[in-house]
Amino acid sequence: MQLLRHRPELAPQIARAVLGLPVPDLPCWRPGPETVTLLSPGELHLDVVLVGATADKPEFAIVHEVQNSCGTSELERIALSWPAYVTHVRQRLACPVVLLAFCPDERTARKVAAPVETGHPDFVFRPRTYWPGILPAITTVAEADRWPELALLSAPGHLGDGERRSVLEMVLEAMQHLEPDLRVHYHDYISKCVPVRYRKEWEELVAIAIENYHWESDFAREHQAIGRAEGLAEGRAEGQAEALSGSVLRILERRGLAVGETVRAHVTDCSDLAQLTRWLDLALVVDSAEKIFGDEADLRQGSD
Repeated sequence: MQLLRHRPELAPQIARAVLGLPVPDLPCWRPGPETVTLLSPGELHLDVVLVGATADKPEFAIVHEVQNSCGTSELERIALSWPAYVTHVRQRLACPVVLLAFCPDERTARKVAAPVETGHPDFVFRPRTYWPGILPAITTVAEADRWPELALLSAPGHLGDGERRSVLEMVLEAMQHLEPDLRVHYHDYISKCVPVRYRKEWEELVAIAIENYHWESDFAREHQAIGRAEGLAEGRAEGQAEALSGSVLRILERRGLAVGETVRAHVTDCSDLAQLTRWLDLALVVDSAEKIFGDEADLRQGSD
């Protein structure tokens, strides 16, 4: 969960405000050890560990897992491994530990939250789970600016009601606060979560955001980060054009759009940075690769 590594204080906020857990409000939260060495050969690999501390002393830890399925084999694995996660982290850090699990929906969360009988009297392990719909909908700019990660985590649970448009608008607002690589990842994530009947509305909001929030340079930088062509070093125009053209094609392909040889040739042959940036923005919203060019005038300009 890159969002939690990027913003460690989000997990204790969810634990307190949404799940009602007595997690202390500590001045410092940081990523902790995500690999625990066992007494016998082998290691436990945890998704995320977040440590709250005063000075240099750990005071509380949160083990955070992402659990997307609840089949029999997965529940058996959870029953054996998750209690060990808590006890080993507690032994290593010498502080209270709670385990949270983020699930895609309420059904999965309730199954994953089933009590685990360890066999020891009164030692029953109960995972604490949550899902997007139980999180508060983020519908104001102030909330999105303060908790951009929460806006992204909660959005999939609020896309079928009257709050949908405000929620999606705040997703775009929140993305501006993320690192470029994360922004690209969560744009793809939200796009897949939006129901098909609302997909066009989402694409229109993205197009409006590009125009009104002046994201052109931001999108250029973030997709350059995906492509990172070698020629980008020292800011050379040729390298920038190569990185931008590669990013345009990657976005189209990652969105599942067919990229023909004609489109590929026009994009890779273009050296106009402004034009490439325009195509980059359009690549996020068009429903076919050819439409980034608009009309034949754009097509000819792209091949000059």
